[in-house]
Amino acid sequence: MQKEEIIKIILKLKPDIDLTTLNYYTNYFYVLSQKPNIIELNKIEQLIENGLSYAREIVFYDENSEIYKDLGPDCKGLRDPKSRIIYIRGDLKEPLREITVYHELHHAVQTNPLNDEVGINQESNFGRLIMEAQTQYFSEEVYKKIHNIDFEERKIPSEELRMLNGGIIVSSMHNYEMYDSMLSKLAIVLGTDKNFLFQLTMNIQIMKEWKD
Repeated sequence: MQKEEIIKIILKLKPDIDLTTLNYYTNYFYVLSQKPNIIELNKIEQLIENGLSYAREIVFYDENSEIYKDLGPDCKGLRDPKSRIIYIRGDLKEPLREITVYHELHHAVQTNPLNDEVGINQESNFGRLIMEAQTQYFSEEVYKKIHNIDFEERKIPSEELRMLNGGIIVSSMHNYEMYDSMLSKLAIVLGTDKNFLFQLTMNIQIMKEWKD
C-alpha cells in the first residue's frame, strides 16, 4: 500500500486532522501496512480507525506545561485516554522525539476496543516487558524505514539505565534498552523472533487468548 492510499483513509476517517498528526500517522501506518502477517489478521482500515479512536491528535509540550510540571523531565511522552491526545516532550532530540510519537501511537493502535485495554496483560512484569519492548522495537522500525537508516547496537553500562552498577546491556534501541535485551533473549528461548511477539500484541483475538 502506498502512502497516498494511507492518507486517503486517514482523511476519510478524520477530515479535520492537522498536518503534523497526519504526517506521523501516515508514516506509522505505511510501515505497518508492509507487515503481511498483521494485515492478514487485521484490515489496515480497521487499524487506522482504531488508532484514531484512541489517539486523535499529537501535541508537543514544553517545560512550562502542566504535564511537564506534573511528570518532570523523565517523561518522554504519554497518551491521555480521556482527551485522546498523544503528548510528546518537545525538547527531545531526534531520533528519540519522532520514535516516541510512534511508540505512543502504537499503544493506541494496540488498544482492544472490546475492553479498552492496551495489548496483553501489563499487570505482570512479563506482560509489561513484552508490551513495552515490542512497542519500542516497532517504533524504531518505523523510523528506520521512513528515513532509510539503521541503528548500530550499543553496549550500555547498566548504571545509565537506573540499574545496579557493573552490568552491560546490548541494544540498538533509544529507550527501553533493558527490555529490548530481555525480549531478544525471550525470543531465543521461545524459538521465535521479535516479529512474532510484535504480531502477538496486534491482534485482538490473539491478545485475548494470551491473556486467558
